[in-house]
Amino acid sequence: MALTLEGHTTRAFDGDLSSLHVQAVAMGALVIEQVQLAVSSYSNWDRPAATLVLERERKINLYDAEIEEAALQLIARRQPVAQDLRAVFAIDKVVSELERAADEAKKLALAVLADSEANGFRPGAATAREARQLGRLAALMIRAALEAFDRLDPAAAAAVIKQDQEMDAEYAAALRRILTRAMEDVRHIQAAIEAAFIMRSLERIGDHARNIARHVGFIGGDIDPNATGVLPETSAVKN
Repeated sequence: MALTLEGHTTRAFDGDLSSLHVQAVAMGALVIEQVQLAVSSYSNWDRPAATLVLERERKINLYDAEIEEAALQLIARRQPVAQDLRAVFAIDKVVSELERAADEAKKLALAVLADSEANGFRPGAATAREARQLGRLAALMIRAALEAFDRLDPAAAAAVIKQDQEMDAEYAAALRRILTRAMEDVRHIQAAIEAAFIMRSLERIGDHARNIARHVGFIGGDIDPNATGVLPETSAVKN
């Protein structure tokens, strides 16, 4: 059964909370585009696309700052308690997860723009395929988590959490293949290390999608995200 943000302390609080919710969903849509564009820029070694990722990063950071400020003002004005306060905190946490997912996508763009090709770090065909596959799963997880958050649907959120197991398995398989190729030709060791970091960023995007799904349950009081493996706030550096 889906949750609802309506029926809180006052009608004005309902409106403010719904506005936060809408802003977070809009930010999430941009993050999905960032993930897809970053994966394309890396797998195709597309510098203009990578540059666009960095340009859009500013808008994501602005969303993050504006929503955080709005959440603080809402708490100060309405002084919510119990489920009302839990809903505000959960939305703020979802926004933080989205911002960190965008940070991981940015790492792919930075790899393309760091003149890695001159050092031989441009992904080969096999690594590019693996990045596209992991990137596809990451984008699907973010989209599904955002849809669960948009509808406040605990069942859909639970499906995202389960999907994280598929992402973990794909990530482990990709690392094994990268290592195998590096062992066949030691000249590719450094390139393999670079590729492993890229795969890790994609896997962490899936982790952030999982965390968003857990916060959907937290809004309804069904899940304590801090007891179920949510990434700590120190796991990503915010600009």
